[in-house]
Amino acid sequence: MKTILSTLLFAFALQLPAAESAKVTGTLVTPKAVKAYDGLSLEIRLYEYDPFLADASADLVGKFFIKNYAHKAGTETKTQFIVGDAATIKPRRSYYLTCFVLDAKGKRKLMGEKDGKRGLCNVLTGGNPKKVTLILRDLRK
Repeated sequence: MKTILSTLLFAFALQLPAAESAKVTGTLVTPKAVKAYDGLSLEIRLYEYDPFLADASADLVGKFFIKNYAHKAGTETKTQFIVGDAATIKPRRSYYLTCFVLDAKGKRKLMGEKDGKRGLCNVLTGGNPKKVTLILRDLRK
């Protein structure tokens, strides 16, 4: 009896889908037109939330961070990133990225937007991509 039960449990386990990685990859672009900066910090965060709970806060899943981030005006700066590779996608959850360039006090100086379009940068679920291009917009104006 134990052998049959063990065999059935093993067969059931083989049919379960493997947990899918929450890894998001992308390119962050600082356009030529953005004013020069240096000594700032780049922070890209991946959050997960339950889209069916309006008052629940999002949970941080992963973070990509570079200290002393810099850009020269008149040139395009590109930075490759990976975030969330240590996590897995959870059922009934949605995911989004935030991207900011911060000064030493944590004040936001630039903001990254998916394909340069304003709005939430949804990723991973609901037909949203695992690979994105974020374009920085200067908030110092």
